[in-house]
This record gives sequence, C-alpha cells and structure tokens, in this order.
Amino acid sequence: MAQNGCEAFVLKIGTRHFIRLGLRLGLFQLSLGILGVLMLGLFNRLLIAEIGLPAAVVALAIGSQQLMGFTRVWFGNRSDRIAAGRLKRTPYILISALAFSVLLGLAGWVVLQLARTITLPDQPFVGAWVGLLTLISIALGTAISAGGTAFSALVVDLTSERERPRVLAVVWGMRLLGVLLGSAFVSRLFGAACEAGASGDALRTGLEQLIVVSPLLLFGLVVFSVVGLEHRVIERVSGTQSGMADVANDPQKNVPLLQLLGRLRAIPQFGRFVGVLCLFTFSMFLNDAVLETYGAAVFGMTICATTALNAFLALGFFVGLGVSGFLLVERMGNIRTAQIGAVLGTTALALMLLSAPWQLLGFFRLGVMLFGLSLGICIHASFTLMFSFVEEGNVGVLLGIWGAFYAYSRGLATISGGGLLTLFKTLNPDHVFGSYSGVFGLQIAGLLVAAVLMRRLDVDAFRTNVRYRFRELV
Repeated sequence: MAQNGCEAFVLKIGTRHFIRLGLRLGLFQLSLGILGVLMLGLFNRLLIAEIGLPAAVVALAIGSQQLMGFTRVWFGNRSDRIAAGRLKRTPYILISALAFSVLLGLAGWVVLQLARTITLPDQPFVGAWVGLLTLISIALGTAISAGGTAFSALVVDLTSERERPRVLAVVWGMRLLGVLLGSAFVSRLFGAACEAGASGDALRTGLEQLIVVSPLLLFGLVVFSVVGLEHRVIERVSGTQSGMADVANDPQKNVPLLQLLGRLRAIPQFGRFVGVLCLFTFSMFLNDAVLETYGAAVFGMTICATTALNAFLALGFFVGLGVSGFLLVERMGNIRTAQIGAVLGTTALALMLLSAPWQLLGFFRLGVMLFGLSLGICIHASFTLMFSFVEEGNVGVLLGIWGAFYAYSRGLATISGGGLLTLFKTLNPDHVFGSYSGVFGLQIAGLLVAAVLMRRLDVDAFRTNVRYRFRELV
C-alpha cells in the first residue's frame, strides 16, 4: 500500500513537471501562432480584399517565406556541431526570435504604405512595396527556419521518449492558444475597422498600433520560453558521460552534411515517403491563402469575422490533436490516422462549399472547425512520426530535413492557392464562387490521392533504415 502511494506521488510530480515544461516551451509556439494569424490571416486578407492586390501576387509575396525551408537542414546541422557543455539551441532561437519580431513589424509597415499608396490616383511605387514585402517574407522564413529547427531539437534534448508525446501535446496546444490570442489581438486593434461603413483611417490606425506592439510581444514571449532551459541539459551532460555526444570535438562524428544527406537518399523508400508526405502537406494547406478571402467574397464577412475563422480552425485543431494523440495513433498507427484525417478533411471542404449557395454561415464555420479537426489529426500523425526516428548527435539535421520538406510543401501550397484562384478568376471573372470551388476541389482530390498512396508505405522498415545508415557514419 505504501509503495503504491509512493508511485502515485512520483507520477503526480512527473505530470506536473512535463506540464510546466510544456507550458514554458509552448510560449515559443504561442508566438509563432500569433505570427501566423497576422501574416497569413490579417495581412493576406487586407492586401487582397481591402487594398485590392491580385491574390497570386499576395500569395507569392507572403508565401515566399516557406521557400527558405532548405535552411532548416543547415541550421539544424550547425546546432548539432556545437561542442557539448555550450548552448547549442538557445542562441539560434533567441536571434531568430529577434529577427522575425522586427521583420513582422516591417511587414506591417509595408502593408500600411500600400494602404496609403493604393488610394492615390497614380498608385506610385506599388510594385516596389510588393517587392520589399517579398524580401521581408524571405528573411522572415529564414529566421523561422533557424529558430523552429533549434526549438524542435531543444524539445528532444530536454525530454525522454516517454515524456515527449505529452510535452508535445502541451506545446502544440500553446500554438493553438497563440492562434486564438492572435485573433483576439486583431479584434482589439482593428475593432473600429470592423464596423459597417468604417473609413480607411480606422484600418491605418490599427496597422500603426500593430507595428509597435507586435514585435515587443513576440520577442518577450520567446525570451520567457527558452532562457535558462538548456542549462539543464548541460548540467546533465556534465554530471554523466551518458548524455549527449560531444559531436563537435569528436572527429569521427563530425560528418559532412552532404554525406548525411547522401545516406538518407540511399534508403529505398525515401523518395516514395517524401513524395507522399509533400503531396499530403500540400493538399492540407492549399486553402491557406484563400480561406479568409472566401469568407469575404462569398459570405460578405468583415475583417474581424474572417480573422475569427482562425479561432474555429484552432478549436478543431485542438480536438484533433487530442483525438490523434490519445486515441487514434495508439490504436491504428500514424499512417491509418493520417488517412482518417484526410477523409475528414475532404468532408469539411465539401461542407464549406455546399454552404455557399444557400449562405449558411453557420455551416461554413462548422466546416472550418471540422477542417481544423482534420488538420490536428494529420499534423500530429506526421510530426510524431518525424520525432520518432531522430538519432543522438544528429537530432538537428534530421529534424531540419523533414522540416524543410514540410516548409516547402506548405509554402508551395500557399503560393499555388493564390495563383490558382487568380487563374480561375481570369478564366471565369463572372463566377466568383466557381473560382474558389476550383481551388477547394483540387484540394479534395490531393487529399484523397495522398491517402491512397499511403497504403504503399512501410514506415517500420523506413525507420529502421534511417537509424542503421546514420549509425554507420558514427
């Protein structure tokens, strides 16, 4: 009896520990959630619906940040190569946070300039402002790649395999909280612009406040998230010789990046796995750049109303994350779970389309929530798989490789969504709903094809090959 009580007490203490750790680490993800709402939700909507720029141009400008995903591999490898006993991940996280906070403020300033310029008769320097926004987005993508890869590696460094799923659940929950807070943040700053007949001055005032407040908020969250945490890893490594390997000081383990990538490419199922993963990710996010504009164009929703769609999406995502993490993956595995998420996603997209002819706004929001549910299931299944085959000494580079493929697929989806919408509008300018239906229809087809192709994947064999071939190098 006493022994059982002691075990229960230890379990309780352990639960409190991973919750506290997850909440603190999650502040970084919370900042990224806010950043995503502002860039893909607010700025995207303003540039297309209010300022009047073509959707393809806006999607290219904002979505170009995802094209810097290849830098994840380099940043991950560099953080792995830092000697044990020194901070490996924290410097990358803090410097990247400072960079993307400042860049968000600059992006808001450019949107403000476009809002002012577009009202002038000759519309001077519009192309230059759009070009500058694209460059800012590229720099933003580089900063997120550096910080995001180092952060994922830090999660691995701080947790055991048993703790990691629970910590990741809390961390991703904080990402969703960031989406909700970001939506509330926008409503607070742009409340006056949401009123019927609101002037452009209300919009510009909201942007001016955003430029000042948002960089301070994001950087402060990241500082509180990671400062001091990595010292726990250093103390553990200093106290025992069984901790992380001193990769930088061991010439046998200081393997060139290209050699690591070559071994990974030699795995038989690598190409098939990457292809399916990329198609799956692309299909999940094809509506990223058009969802808010769909609500504005088809349902006549205000800025605050379309931004609030992120809250419905986040709520569904949170439920999907829990269902996948605590029920589906354990019973069915990652592949079958992802297939279930894909089928649910097609159902949600169909509901969003069918609600438009009858202007069923409630059903549209329900469809958005169900799509968030499918995203939670799909993304959790994908990320738990990614975290399962990291190897000590090469954590950063492995996470960087998969993060790069994920980023490229998502970035291409964002750009393609806007480009396809512009193409369909050009082909049929009098049928706005038909243009959006074309984008959503292709998204449905992509999800179904990816779900079918997943049946050919042998995940266990792939995971075994990854570990074997990387172990050969060390």
